[in-house]
Amino acid sequence: MSPIDIPAIERRARQLRAEEIRRIEGLFAERMLILGRLLAGSAFAGVLALAEILRPLFSWNPKSAPSEVAPAASAAAARPRVALLTRANRFLRSLFAWNPEVHHHL
Repeated sequence: MSPIDIPAIERRARQLRAEEIRRIEGLFAERMLILGRLLAGSAFAGVLALAEILRPLFSWNPKSAPSEVAPAASAAAARPRVALLTRANRFLRSLFAWNPEVHHHL
């Protein structure tokens, strides 16, 4: 019978364990990267939707009276305004309807 080399077996077991831990850490890092990109895409979509909601608040001009509307401004005023509930609905949908093929900014 040949003798059993216990130290060599223990070294090989430690080496295999270290390789498996590195593999699992790599998978974890890859999934965290994907999760981070999803989170950033959702946050960006939320910011864009919030900007659309807040845009009318900052684009109002108190100096332009309805009788003094310029031709270019009358064309802009002729556009239908989006209701607040519609904007809120778009904002909420943008947070939960993330599509990785649409967001090319990441």
